[in-house]
Amino acid sequence: MAQKRAQGLLAAIRAKGYDWAVDEAQPLARLSVKEQRSYLGLSVTEEEMKATAAAIKAQTALAAFQAITAPPAIDWRNNGGNWTTPVKNQGNCGSCVSFGTCGTIEARIKIACKNASMTPDLSEAHLFYCGCGNCCNNGWNFPPALDYCKNTGVAQESAFPYTPGNQPCKAGLTPYIKLTGWSAVLAVADRKNMLAANGPMVAGMAVYQDFFAYRTGVYRHVSGSLSGYHAICVVGYDDAQRCWICKNSWDTTWGDGGWFRIGYGECGIDTSFAFYDVSLDRCPDGDDCRKFVPYLTRVLQAARTNPGLRACLRYYVCRRLPRPICNPAYLNVVRAVLAILNKCPKYRLAFCKGLE
Repeated sequence: MAQKRAQGLLAAIRAKGYDWAVDEAQPLARLSVKEQRSYLGLSVTEEEMKATAAAIKAQTALAAFQAITAPPAIDWRNNGGNWTTPVKNQGNCGSCVSFGTCGTIEARIKIACKNASMTPDLSEAHLFYCGCGNCCNNGWNFPPALDYCKNTGVAQESAFPYTPGNQPCKAGLTPYIKLTGWSAVLAVADRKNMLAANGPMVAGMAVYQDFFAYRTGVYRHVSGSLSGYHAICVVGYDDAQRCWICKNSWDTTWGDGGWFRIGYGECGIDTSFAFYDVSLDRCPDGDDCRKFVPYLTRVLQAARTNPGLRACLRYYVCRRLPRPICNPAYLNVVRAVLAILNKCPKYRLAFCKGLE
């Protein structure tokens, strides 16, 4: 039966001249309609969607008079490095807003830190179960999720690992990152400019039954009824293929390793839903310490030719005897170095080694 449905879907795709493939063995495609809906979770009203659609039309009309500066394509998985993080699995809980939001912020952290090899891993459980509560069956929306990221922040995954199914909020978590702001981006030209200049954004879309069977290519809806609404992370676009490039949260076994492409204008992604841009004021996890490296380097260079300064640093910073007599100028340097190393302890060992 499943194979027969897949063949019928393939025939419908070909009849419309579309170019995307289905996965006949995709477990999500074999679930009941009710079970499939549990993998969605973007909670929006018809009134909200109509208001957003009207705002998008108005903003698009204004954007027509603005210069388009975006390149014809961008993909943050391959933009001088991979700035995205691995695909996760929300399971049968309507937590997609949390996954789309966390995936977006994780990518922005890597970009802010100018380090594509970073592996930030935010706690979707913290954002969803503390920010929304017992919402697996109801889902969530973007503004309250983004406000939570701004006002409270999000902890790391290790502090509150995600499990599908309503969980009690874990109190007392230390946030790893807080947003300084967020904004809805409406016009398509502005979305492309923001994606190219700033990085991935979180977005919404309508999901129809044929989407669960998607394997690869540029998805365009051909058959099946509306299942609900879904939040995803948009990591790029391609004008040649006329599509957005997106990260899903249904594990790597779905779609193209968990990723998908969707045609411009499909499923309301750029006509009924905004994209959301997020702002960070700094690189988290001690990466601000990099700005102190030049000063520490200059101190080490001075200490190599100044035995008195070197002795004072070895005693007060590295606890190496004997205790020297240090003049005020040396003590000022010692205090400055101690302040830096107390804030950035990861540099202490290397600094002391440089004094040997």
